Amino acid sequence: MRIALVVVALLLAFAAFAIVQPFTGAGRAFAGPPADPQRLKKLVNELVSLGPRHDAQGQARAADWIRAQLLALGVVPLMQFYRFDGADYRNLIVGLGPQTPQRLVISAHYDARGPFPGADDDGSGTAGLLELARMLRDASLPLRTELVFYSNEEYGLRGSEFHARGIPPGSMRAMISLEMLGCYDQPQKFPFALLKLLYPTFGNYIVVVGRLQDFALVRAVKRALRGAKAPVRSIDAPEAIPGIGDSDHRSFWRAGATAVMLTDTAWYRNPHYHTATDIPDTLDYVRMALVVDGVAAWASQVPR
Repeated sequence: MRIALVVVALLLAFAAFAIVQPFTGAGRAFAGPPADPQRLKKLVNELVSLGPRHDAQGQARAADWIRAQLLALGVVPLMQFYRFDGADYRNLIVGLGPQTPQRLVISAHYDARGPFPGADDDGSGTAGLLELARMLRDASLPLRTELVFYSNEEYGLRGSEFHARGIPPGSMRAMISLEMLGCYDQPQKFPFALLKLLYPTFGNYIVVVGRLQDFALVRAVKRALRGAKAPVRSIDAPEAIPGIGDSDHRSFWRAGATAVMLTDTAWYRNPHYHTATDIPDTLDYVRMALVVDGVAAWASQVPR
């Protein structure tokens, strides 16, 4: 009986280790310019001020604004057009770094649910991706890196699905979806009670989310975020758990790629999720900047 209990205890400990990855250490900081909290705040405010981003007209306004921001940085995005539900939409793709056989994709979605402001969901990710364009445009990157602004995440992952389908098999090294980066200092909820034993119940951290098979990527991204001093936790768990696959990274899972999501956990923490109160003043731009610094560090240090 004692041996059986010991075996069970060891299995539970291993499972917890695999899910939480508590001992990742910290990577090197990004050598280039840091993310600017004030610039992140300005970008989120400007995006929200454009009005609703749930229909074709609203998403077109947002896409035009994103393109203008990129052009102001001296970066020319590729427009990827597709048709959905009788209307035209586009993804915006910024290609950086050398033309290597493999590539990295870092994404955010610029649409929003219904007529709501969508400051955190996903204005925060869009602003973070624009900051990455500024930070990485002159960086020496080891792999081709695409920063992709997706349309219609809220309406069936249409933009990311279209993009992922067109990527040649075997050419994807890794993908990160920036999905809500700005909500902190709120009670943390969980899809089931057991997770309360593994994570703090006060939501003052970002989470790297992946499946069990994304273990190595989760570990690498978590190390980079720790190196940037970002408060970070991680989870490797089955996709069946609610929320694990609820963003554009799922399109890349379907395409057979390794992918993770960076998130403040959305409805498990943010009381303003998918409501009229998801406004810029509810976000923490200092901690958002640390997360962006960590993503820049990861992209600039991926082994060839």
